[in-house]
Amino acid sequence: MNHRLLAVLTAFPLLAFAQTNVPAPSGDAPTIPVERHAAITGQGYFPVAIRLHDGRIAVVMRGGAGHLGLAGRLDMIFSSDEGKTWSKPVVVNDSPIDDRNPSLGVARDGTLVVGFWRTATYDDAGKYSPKLTDKERSTWVTRSKDGGQTWSEPTRIDVSDIELGSPFGRMVTLPDGAMLMAIYGYQVRPAGEKLPGDRNHSYVYRSTDDGQTWKRLSEIGDGKQQLNETALERMPDGRIIAAMRSRAGEVWLSESADHGSTWSPTKQLTPVNVHPADLCVLPDGRVLMTVGNRVGPTGVLGMVGDTHGQFDWEKRFALVNDALGRDCGYPSSIALKDGRVLTLYYATRVKNEPAWKAHCGAVIFTPPAR
Repeated sequence: MNHRLLAVLTAFPLLAFAQTNVPAPSGDAPTIPVERHAAITGQGYFPVAIRLHDGRIAVVMRGGAGHLGLAGRLDMIFSSDEGKTWSKPVVVNDSPIDDRNPSLGVARDGTLVVGFWRTATYDDAGKYSPKLTDKERSTWVTRSKDGGQTWSEPTRIDVSDIELGSPFGRMVTLPDGAMLMAIYGYQVRPAGEKLPGDRNHSYVYRSTDDGQTWKRLSEIGDGKQQLNETALERMPDGRIIAAMRSRAGEVWLSESADHGSTWSPTKQLTPVNVHPADLCVLPDGRVLMTVGNRVGPTGVLGMVGDTHGQFDWEKRFALVNDALGRDCGYPSSIALKDGRVLTLYYATRVKNEPAWKAHCGAVIFTPPAR
């Protein structure tokens, strides 16, 4: 969720993104052939996948509880054969309260970096209660220098000037070693000050010390759309593309030509309840977007944009369309060495594999040609 909890709760012109003023509902989308298996069952919410320097694929995900729950922790699984088989999970972080909403990156020196949100906003019966704002809500980062087998004691990221800060998606590591992480929260204010009617805002945080410390760099959008869960991807020409979920449940797009410092005006791409998105540059320079579909048939949709990051909503296709309920999606994709793509996602139940129950699923497919 990274708008996960908030969903339960509640510049300069660059290249224009292809869009219609009112995107058509998702409806039925054509399917493409996929190889499909469960990366892990019994857990796997909100997966984020990344390619490690040693060639393995790592996926951080939520374990220990369902969509909500104080027992939530963060786990990581690995694949050494391009997503065909997966290791048993390694615990990344498990505190006495709910650890959730991960972001994953690899620093220039190969260190794995996980940002996450921690919350104690549950009542005495263990029910999530977002109005309990006197309880802890905090943002953290932990790092691994041994390929994900052991993790450092988490250190806190200061988000006191945005009230709360929930990481999301894959971090971007720039050629100079700086790292960017999407964190959403509320509007900027003096640290500790409460504001009425808090609204969602999408921010980019930056680290210049291999993910050890982070500072807010910029905001995407003007605040009107209430943006939250944001996918970031660096294009071959150096531009950074961002795909943001709005509080209304759509995906909006923006881009930066100055390493994330400023952003173009936002453009809507998807209709409501099609969110959140992930971005993945393909070997030919085009960019794949995968996105959760909670309209129906529920599951995961894909679109292949051009080398400029422009997408045509009418060219969407279905990767998974048998999820039983809207608690599903959050895809994360990796380009494979043979030219195909691996997409991880979660679902609580799917029609075609009832034994999987809650799981992190994996589909391998060939992206549509130009």
